[in-house]
Amino acid sequence: MNSGILQKKTKNRSRFIKIYFLIGSIIMIVSFIFYTNYVIKNIKKEIEIVPDLYSKFISLPQDVNLEHYLFQYFMDEIIPKVDYPIILTDSLKTPFSWQNIDVPQLEFEKLEKYQKIIIQKMMRKMVAHKSVIPLIHSKKNNQIYGYIYYGDSAIVVRLKQLPYVGMGLIFIFIFWGFYGMISIKKDEQNIIWVGLAKETAHQFGTPLSSLSGWLNILLTKLEKLGIHDDFEETLNYMNYDLNKLNKIASRFGKVGSTIKFQNVILADIITETIADFRRKLPEKIELHFQNNIDNKMVNLDPDLMKWTFENLIKNALDAMQNRDGNIKIETFSQKNKIIIHIKDEGTGMTKSMFKEIFQPGATSKKRGWGLGLSLAKRIIQKYHHGNIRVLKSEVEIGTTFEISLPEV
Repeated sequence: MNSGILQKKTKNRSRFIKIYFLIGSIIMIVSFIFYTNYVIKNIKKEIEIVPDLYSKFISLPQDVNLEHYLFQYFMDEIIPKVDYPIILTDSLKTPFSWQNIDVPQLEFEKLEKYQKIIIQKMMRKMVAHKSVIPLIHSKKNNQIYGYIYYGDSAIVVRLKQLPYVGMGLIFIFIFWGFYGMISIKKDEQNIIWVGLAKETAHQFGTPLSSLSGWLNILLTKLEKLGIHDDFEETLNYMNYDLNKLNKIASRFGKVGSTIKFQNVILADIITETIADFRRKLPEKIELHFQNNIDNKMVNLDPDLMKWTFENLIKNALDAMQNRDGNIKIETFSQKNKIIIHIKDEGTGMTKSMFKEIFQPGATSKKRGWGLGLSLAKRIIQKYHHGNIRVLKSEVEIGTTFEISLPEV
């Protein structure tokens, strides 16, 4: 991706995250204030019902039929106002009226057995929650004439749920905020990668062009002096190394620009890479390639993919310093993917290092930037939409890397 577009995208995303946190916080605070006021208002209405009933009850004259009065008041005044379960009983705790319970309003004795059980279970639950008020008439020696059993109203249920709902909303709010921040961090890392790659390619470019020019001048002078053949081998090595440096500069340039893909036989890329390494392998190390995919094609950038294999083989060689053994590369097909295993017989690593080694700067060597495996991961995952991982590793036995790429 173009670095300018990437920078603009990151800047816009950063601005969006700031606005997200600001507006999100304001909305949550305002919503909490409005909801709290709404709850308080409804609770006040509900609280007024029972005291009102109680005040009217104790002010009744002695000759009034209390049970009849309670029933009538219950039907006329309480039922229209409440949205929660409520049961009115006589002094023996026998229900004679109820509301917001899935039982028809009949005399208690005339109810079906299962209907009585429903009311009795509800009463026991209300007792357990201490939601029972005795009706005591002060003018009649504080005699109890009935009981009011009541359950939680819809507003109380909402209040009980509020902490969980609130925590859930806060979690979602923070999650998306952190997700955005992580995305910004990744974009910033991409900008650094792209900038580093482009700058490296640029810094390589000027002296390489100069070296190429000087080499041509040297060739011309040697030919004029008639001693070109005496230095032919040296000149060939110089030209080989110069081409190699140009290839490295080109690779860094690709990391920082749009990549052009093509369908390529993957086995050919691996064979070419192995051929380059066989010229300079230590005597005690052998490099083997087992191709189980024949001529299957993969959509990729050949140069970047070759660079990836070079980095992995170099990593294997570093792990096998002062050792003899084999480096084995095997390819096979699995579920529409091409799988490549690169196995060495080196020093190995612990499981805690499986992910660490792909981080920029992760290296056990005294020299180098520690970017080889990090570059390999970026090339495979970012550009080729594949995956790379340490499949297995044992200390002093060896390591197997696995690459998976989409099959054409």
